[in-house]
Amino acid sequence: MKILNVKQIREADQYTIENEPITSIDLMERASQEIVNWLIKNFTNQYQIIILAGSGNNGGDGLAIARLMSEQNFTVKVVLVMGKEGSEDFEKNLSKLKKDNTAEITSGLNFDDGKDNIFIDAIFGSGLSRPIEGKIAEYIFKVNDIEGIKIAVDIPSGIFADVTSPGEAIFKADHTLSFQVPKLAFMMAENQKYIGHFEILDIGLSSDFINNCISDYSIYELTNTIKSSIKVDSIAHKGDRGRACILAGGHARMGAAILAAKGALHSGIGLLTVQSCPHCIEIIQIQIPEALILEDENEYALGSYLNYETQDVLIFGPAVGFANKTVALLREILKSYHGQLVLDADAISIMAQNRELLELLPKGTILTPHHGEFKRLVGEYSNNFEALMQLKSFCMHHQVVVILKGKYSAVCNEQGKISFNTTGNPGMAKGGSGDVLCGILAGLAPRIKNSYETAKLAVFLHGIAGDLSLKEDGENYMTPSTMILKLKDAFKLIEN
Repeated sequence: MKILNVKQIREADQYTIENEPITSIDLMERASQEIVNWLIKNFTNQYQIIILAGSGNNGGDGLAIARLMSEQNFTVKVVLVMGKEGSEDFEKNLSKLKKDNTAEITSGLNFDDGKDNIFIDAIFGSGLSRPIEGKIAEYIFKVNDIEGIKIAVDIPSGIFADVTSPGEAIFKADHTLSFQVPKLAFMMAENQKYIGHFEILDIGLSSDFINNCISDYSIYELTNTIKSSIKVDSIAHKGDRGRACILAGGHARMGAAILAAKGALHSGIGLLTVQSCPHCIEIIQIQIPEALILEDENEYALGSYLNYETQDVLIFGPAVGFANKTVALLREILKSYHGQLVLDADAISIMAQNRELLELLPKGTILTPHHGEFKRLVGEYSNNFEALMQLKSFCMHHQVVVILKGKYSAVCNEQGKISFNTTGNPGMAKGGSGDVLCGILAGLAPRIKNSYETAKLAVFLHGIAGDLSLKEDGENYMTPSTMILKLKDAFKLIEN
């Protein structure tokens, strides 16, 4: 699903109006009807609807929603928060609403505290370009402090669609109902307390126009091509499923290796190898009898460059530590290994401390940092919009794929294209989740044979496993180990 900027969305509106053809007021009616359909699906008329309407087209949507909700026997009040004359379509809808005389129109926040209230923000749309101040800011602050369900039309007022939002007066929505395509702002961590849960409503904007729009941003959606790529022939042998080697853990840190190895096993790898220090071999063989062992010559930390020629994918980094021999091993892997390389955790921190290693990164390497690790690579940034610029620059310069982990993990390829993932939940924010992701990457990479597609699917499946674990175990009880168990159902979901 493409993410378009404000200019592209306006152009899509205009193209639809000219080529469907449809009048702008009728397109507004269509959008408003979709909001109403959502409201009556989710709420009964025991709720009172209070609509804050600006004087632009977002306010026009609000007036149309007021009229349509009144027709559904909801009690509706409209608060006109701007005194100036409105846009042409706003004025047309205001006339219709006054003619029907079914909704109270006021300029004050007076409402029945005894009823359940739904506050609908239709003040500003996605074209806002300056902070909200004055009387309108007072309305927003007041509504934010009042109990009730808060719903934003298209985007919460005060949020900038394409850049960071500098103001303090921002509507705090529980639900954001947006039109046709998501906004980049929805993906930003700093905006989540204002966006709430967002849904994209289809209002029939031209699919031809949208398909021809160029965008560096999208939300990941599973395709039949990718689904078919992870299947193997009925006569397949283990080599067809691929070979993966896990280099993770060390003395007193073998949990990372076990989680990654189990993640790989349960993601379809054909032959799994774990490189281990001598005194840790028994741990691996007891926990993962399916795994072969590469014995490292070092007792406490990985440091031996062994035979990886037959390995399709190499995972390096989870809990390996920072010993000099481990740094030297990473350097040799970067120079000599020619399969799919995945670098996580300590490997990323090692490169941040030894920056000459960054120039050795093989093309198509997958890196999996969280924001703290990524900042060690690229330097500080103050918001997630800046993080995306750094992400694009890093991937294009080093010709690598990076999974920047977060609520909506951003997966960036060598050309600077970014795909956001929308599966997953806060219960996954626990030590070991990243190790499981590494294992899923190892399990998928030999069959997909494309770094970017492997990374996107792995993050998607990782999130589904987390969501299934949340549903069964709850946010506090779920663990990376329960997520591994749920990979079974995650694969069934995408296969079916």
